[in-house]
Amino acid sequence: MRRIASVPAAMAVAAALLPFPAPPASAEPDEGQAEPLVVEQITPEAIDEDSTLKVSGEVTNTTSESISDVTVRMRYSRHPFTSRDELDEFASGDGWQPSASGPDDRITAELPPGTRQSYTLSVPAEDLGLESYGVYPLVVEAVDADGAVVGAQYTFLPYTGNGKDVPSVDIAWVWPLMESPQRADDGTFLGGGLEDAVSEEGRLARLLAAGAGAEVSFEPGEEDLVELLGLDEDPEATGEEESAAAEESASPLPSDGPSEAPSEDGGDEEGEETGEPSDEAEKKDSEASGGEGVPVTWAVDPGTLDDILRMASEEYEVVDDALAVPAESEPSREEREASVAAQVWLREARRVLAGDTVVAAPYANADLAALLRNDMGGDAEAAVRIGREAVLRALELEADESYALPPGGLMDQNVHGLLSESGATRFLLSEGSLPAVSWLSTTPTAQAPLPSADGESEALALVADAGISGVLSAPTRGAGQTELALQRFAAETAMIAGENAGDDRVVVALPDSGWDPSPEFASGVLESSEELPWLSATSLDDVELPAEEDRENTRRRLTYPDGARGEELSSTYLALVEDVGRDVRLFNSILVDDDDPFRRALLRLETAYWREEEVLAGAARSLVSDEVEARLSDVRVIPADEITLVSREGTTGILVANDLEDEAVFVHLSVFSENSGRLSIGDYNVTFEIEPGAKTTVYVPLSARINGRTVVHASLHNADGEPINAQTVQIPVNATGLGTQALLISGVGALILIAALAPRALRKWVRRKRGEAILEAEAAGPSEAAEDTGPAEDAGASEAAGNTEAAETAGAAEDTAEDDGDVPATTAEPEPKGTGK
Repeated sequence: MRRIASVPAAMAVAAALLPFPAPPASAEPDEGQAEPLVVEQITPEAIDEDSTLKVSGEVTNTTSESISDVTVRMRYSRHPFTSRDELDEFASGDGWQPSASGPDDRITAELPPGTRQSYTLSVPAEDLGLESYGVYPLVVEAVDADGAVVGAQYTFLPYTGNGKDVPSVDIAWVWPLMESPQRADDGTFLGGGLEDAVSEEGRLARLLAAGAGAEVSFEPGEEDLVELLGLDEDPEATGEEESAAAEESASPLPSDGPSEAPSEDGGDEEGEETGEPSDEAEKKDSEASGGEGVPVTWAVDPGTLDDILRMASEEYEVVDDALAVPAESEPSREEREASVAAQVWLREARRVLAGDTVVAAPYANADLAALLRNDMGGDAEAAVRIGREAVLRALELEADESYALPPGGLMDQNVHGLLSESGATRFLLSEGSLPAVSWLSTTPTAQAPLPSADGESEALALVADAGISGVLSAPTRGAGQTELALQRFAAETAMIAGENAGDDRVVVALPDSGWDPSPEFASGVLESSEELPWLSATSLDDVELPAEEDRENTRRRLTYPDGARGEELSSTYLALVEDVGRDVRLFNSILVDDDDPFRRALLRLETAYWREEEVLAGAARSLVSDEVEARLSDVRVIPADEITLVSREGTTGILVANDLEDEAVFVHLSVFSENSGRLSIGDYNVTFEIEPGAKTTVYVPLSARINGRTVVHASLHNADGEPINAQTVQIPVNATGLGTQALLISGVGALILIAALAPRALRKWVRRKRGEAILEAEAAGPSEAAEDTGPAEDAGASEAAGNTEAAETAGAAEDTAEDDGDVPATTAEPEPKGTGK
């Protein structure tokens, strides 16, 4: 039966939920400043009654004057710690000060400023007088001749007594391969940090090598890495194509058994029995699974893998100063070739991870809780789906979909429901999500029942131990820090094992996503998990819930800490991301293929990493927004010169270009006249498809009603009528054809008028001439005429004169009628003379 916790014990549980405070002596020293006392080695990590404890290191004079008669000594206590919170208190230097004296080592040589001297302390365990199994405080300090402390280190001494009846606890390792998003849009990296991280001495390379449990080579070798990794293939293959490729690819990873068909006698072609793998196959299996070391479950950020794959595949750009992007419209960029370091890292990662379980976080560790809270559930779902696709694409293996790893190990009911719907039944959580019950004074086991979101089934929560996570985050890159961190890890796990909490407990060790240990510490904690007598390394896959009757209620229900919501991405920031998302959806609406090329860029903008990186988040958002606008502007109407219409109707060609390199587009052309009363637009081809890098001409009929200048506007839209960019091309049209037609009509009319009036003018001229002749004849006088003719001639003359007057009278009447515009209805004709009878 468990005891009720005291107040200090309850405080210990609370303290265990937070990272332990690093001791002052273990803090990172200032650049160029050495620690006055360094502990370089403590052997063994845990002593028994037959061991000899040995501590060695260096003393450095960090003062400005020489010092002498320095003594390095050991202080310890014969009473072990009683709770894990006492470890934190002691490590900070604020706990009790042990008074038992151990061995010392006097440095007689004078130490000028900046010089150092080594020391060694050694003592048989039986001389320490330790009581029993437990963790004991240990102080190593240097004092001068006056007894003033020159430097001190606080550490721990696990003791197993006679080595019999040592308690035990299982430990399951989750090894992170994660990095904050390194890209804005597809080909623009925010810096060069990722290439450094995958290089041989980089953080991700060191983590991969340490977790592999087998030799990892970061030499490129002579093989064609591009061909080996399939980087020359289409990186945007569909999930089905990728799955098929993963199953059929000739990977250097081993299969589950012999690849050759068995012979008729039951053996394979080499004479081995069916079902017995060859030595070579066993060797390959061992290499792929990382040997027989500590089992590791890999926690990967698919966004990180995607960034590495992009960097390995082709050329990319690096922004020189990402933090200056919002203030600069055109940030400086550096062109880089495809990274060989990234190619080598992918080769080794595919080989190493093939034999282990891989757990995928949401793509780019998207802030699922914030997305769901701001009605962006589609993005949250995409983060889970695209994350799994990215793992398959980069590693050519599938992440285990039964596992879920929410950001920070925290989830509310909405996130729980989302991950459950995606198939998760095993949830990697932090202690903040499932805290221990208040009365518990010991460390509960990692596994706990988790009711499903629908309440119809039961899932498994695997809770990472906060104290161990804090230990793993301790600084290990400075002098002596690795040794002190390893001792703290040994002490922390020994305390858990020594608690009177029953058997079959499991602790889950899960470092934070940015874990950056020294190589010695990363490999050292795995070795300790195998070698320390109270630890038993186990696979996370083997951790299951106890039978219902054997369970103890040691954890509270699923909790979302009060402070977690305040740390989420803000609604204001996500609204800005949604603005970019609207432009992305507009771009997608004109693509012929059902592509979404900016989907992963949007998810990178929604990462939980940006909670504490507001400036960098703004820079990434600006870069993505600018790229989307640039891509939309690549689909455009090419401006044309002024159009002159020399007739009433005409046709002009409008040139539309698709400058996108990879996407075909389907767009709608809108053409309208600024003054439809002056110039109208006829029917034309409104919608059309343009291949990548191509141009097309649309012929538009124009019809002018009045001479003069008019402007025609041309723009591009999607199927919903939304303009795809701010471009509206204005084409001037000058109609001049109507003036020429008027002159032609006037000329024809003039000719018709001339043709109609010419006969009448001629008749008038004839009559005038005839009249003049008569007047001249009359002026000659009748006497002269009478003298020359007889009576008959006089009668004929009289008759002619009468006819002449009648003719003139008729002509005058006809002229008057024509001048007045009256036209006779009929013209009388002389009646034909009949023959009569």
